[in-house]
Amino acid sequence: MSNLKHYIEGIKNGEGFFDEAFKLNVILNALCIIHAVYAIVLFAFGYSFLGAYAVGTAVFYQLLRILIQKGAYRTIIILSIAEVWIFSSINEIYLGRACSFAFLILGTIPGVFYFALTWNIYKNKELVSFLFSLAAMVIYSGLYAYDVINPKSILPIKRYMEIVLTGYNYLVAFFVIIGFLMLLHWDMAQKTTSLSHKNVALNVEANRDPLTALYNRRFMDQKLEEKMELLQAEGRIFGLILCDIDNFKKVNDTFGHESGDDVLVNAGRVLMSGLRENDVVCRWGGEEFLIAIDGNKKITQDVAERIRVMIEDMVVVSHGYSIKITMTFGVCESTPGFSIDKLVGIADERLYKGKQNGKNQVVTE
Repeated sequence: MSNLKHYIEGIKNGEGFFDEAFKLNVILNALCIIHAVYAIVLFAFGYSFLGAYAVGTAVFYQLLRILIQKGAYRTIIILSIAEVWIFSSINEIYLGRACSFAFLILGTIPGVFYFALTWNIYKNKELVSFLFSLAAMVIYSGLYAYDVINPKSILPIKRYMEIVLTGYNYLVAFFVIIGFLMLLHWDMAQKTTSLSHKNVALNVEANRDPLTALYNRRFMDQKLEEKMELLQAEGRIFGLILCDIDNFKKVNDTFGHESGDDVLVNAGRVLMSGLRENDVVCRWGGEEFLIAIDGNKKITQDVAERIRVMIEDMVVVSHGYSIKITMTFGVCESTPGFSIDKLVGIADERLYKGKQNGKNQVVTE
């Protein structure tokens, strides 16, 4: 029971979704049951012709389910709406306005809007909605005019019969309208949730390097802006590590570019594994990576040294080769008044210094 409740809540929130075939099956079954009840009531009141017609419509809705397998959704919808209009008109004419069968015609208008606007079966959604609704109003107005001209019903009807049929017609119209409005809400919620998920996925894709799956330079620029704002507003110090794979060109020349890509991917994984929860690493460009650390220069230096050792111990197996690499790290601490470009430039100078002094080291001064 709890699972069912959870699933229903998920549907309400747009997290679950019934496809069109399932919903059409439910709608057609509901229409079949509604008309079966009409048949029982009409036969009980002695209206054999109208009761038989109601039985025929119930069977008609079951036969329409065959078209679902063929994907003829538009045909099913048109035939179903047309049948409701015909059924309502015939009963309104034979039993009179007092039984309120014409209300069923108005009840189809929310259904028209639901199908036209949320299902991809019509090109001109607004026009289709308007034309179907206009047709419904024309039929309803025509029946009203007929009732004014011919106030007496063709078939005799007693007061208790009017009460029963009117009450049932009101209930049917009410639940049909509410049902389609709920479906509209659920569909819109699902589409909104789906769109939100797609936007998140696109945002992630836009912020990720396609090879290493690390954040890209664009994302890092945004994070550094945020860290700079926190530094100025709250004094939160952060550190930068600019690191580079040593002799990466030699890796490509010796083992091939595919192996070079494997080295980049594995280096990225090691960098990620060596960081703390709030630290951020990105592929800055080529074989360069930039890391933003929450903390001072000492903390940043310790992180860089830990990663340096992990990289030195790593063996990349690629296309039959066992490849070992090293990396050089330039470290700096954020300084109030310094721009981001200035800080990255300092880290780059220290990285270059490390390259000049033998590589595979962490440079902080």
